[in-house]
Amino acid sequence: MWGDRGRCGAEERLADWAGPVSAGSSRNHFEELFNADAPEEAQLRAETLLEAAERLRDERMKVLGLCKSVDALVAQQSVTQELAAEAMAKVREAQQLCEELGDFEEGEAAVSYASARCHLRYGGADEEMQDKALEDGAEAAALCRLVGSKKGEAFSLLTVGDAYHQGKEADKALEYHRSAAGVFKEIGDSGGSALAYRKVAEDFLKLKRDVKKATANAKRAISIFQEIQDPPAEANGWHLLAEIYVAEGDLANASECVTNARSLCKSLKDHVAETKAMETLVAAFLENDQFPEGIQVAKEIVSVHHKANDKEREGFALVSLAQHLLRLSDFRNAEKVSGAAEFIFRSIHEKEGVKMTQSLKEAAEHGLKAEHIQQAVAQRQEFLNLPQPLIIDPGRKTRMQEAFNEFAKSA
Repeated sequence: MWGDRGRCGAEERLADWAGPVSAGSSRNHFEELFNADAPEEAQLRAETLLEAAERLRDERMKVLGLCKSVDALVAQQSVTQELAAEAMAKVREAQQLCEELGDFEEGEAAVSYASARCHLRYGGADEEMQDKALEDGAEAAALCRLVGSKKGEAFSLLTVGDAYHQGKEADKALEYHRSAAGVFKEIGDSGGSALAYRKVAEDFLKLKRDVKKATANAKRAISIFQEIQDPPAEANGWHLLAEIYVAEGDLANASECVTNARSLCKSLKDHVAETKAMETLVAAFLENDQFPEGIQVAKEIVSVHHKANDKEREGFALVSLAQHLLRLSDFRNAEKVSGAAEFIFRSIHEKEGVKMTQSLKEAAEHGLKAEHIQQAVAQRQEFLNLPQPLIIDPGRKTRMQEAFNEFAKSA
């Protein structure tokens, strides 16, 4: 996948991170599990560890490599049953190896941390999965304290906080995220501190009791991400700050934050993160009755996916645009947009997308017919003496529809 030259370079970097692999220093490899790596980087580290473990016949290193593989899977943007099954299979394999090895506390901590992340990422709203994430995260934090890994403890505390946040217990989430921030500050980990501040901001936003503190923590995180030159994390920070401003009703500042996030995402060629930030703005504009602005941003989202040649996301962006147009009773344009989306979905054989667009087209066509009848009757209102509300939507109630049909026949 990476080529011989890339693989050699990766192993050299691994040696730099962890010291001579022949020394069997599993502790150094263990510390490297606790990083907010991008999926590609995490996968590279995992593959390098696993290959070294196989070459050296080092089962402890294999445990850590499997846990890093889980980290790479969990970090991916997509959430699928296949990814969940693969990640959990690796957790079980690592756990079994740990049991066979016996006294390997670092491995136990790594497995608990990986398991917590899996259950958190793939559990959704399932309470049992959230409880498992809390249990494993707390166990990982305790084991990390036992082996003296402050970094591992901090990341485990973050995971526990994330589980509480996902379980709608933002007060407890705030407590754990603040504890993690304190540990990160103690060991001088700027990136970890920024990550913790961002999560604290998310907790305050969810609590909706102190938006000013949410704003302050989000800005603090962005400032650190800028200092350590982490553009993806900075972009996420701007997106979060936009959401906070939306909660305050400050759409001007929210728009500015989205612009900053988009600029960074463009430089990273990450159209998915860019459009997620834009979607926040669409929802905010429409909820505040700024319909032209919201529709304009929704159209731009379609353009971003089109330029990235992401047909599937372009199709679903068109579906979203059509839905917005339907809510605004712009049936003619909704019909056109639905047709464009259907064409894309058919070209990529996306059956569910085709079904969605057909339903949208039917709704738009129905709206056009209702609109036409309303206009026709309105022109003859003074002669027909028909109450106008009855014909606004002929399909709203069966009784009204039948009454109207009888009237139409007699007319």
